[in-house]
Amino acid sequence: GGGSCLGKCAHVFKLIFKEIKDNIFIYTLSIIYLSVCVVNKIFAKRTLNKIGNYSFVTSETHNF
Repeated sequence: GGGSCLGKCAHVFKLIFKEIKDNIFIYTLSIIYLSVCVVNKIFAKRTLNKIGNYSFVTSETHNF
């Protein structure tokens, strides 16, 4: 029967869909985590550049 191929495909798709459904929470969390990390790095760099220049100068003067 030609229907068996469709049945197999449907079964595979169901399995894949179930996997995605089970793991979507983890996927979402990891995506959020990654984006937060990236945003933090960008903001940290900007603020560190502003603060860093000042603190670097002050710490250098303290060392000498």
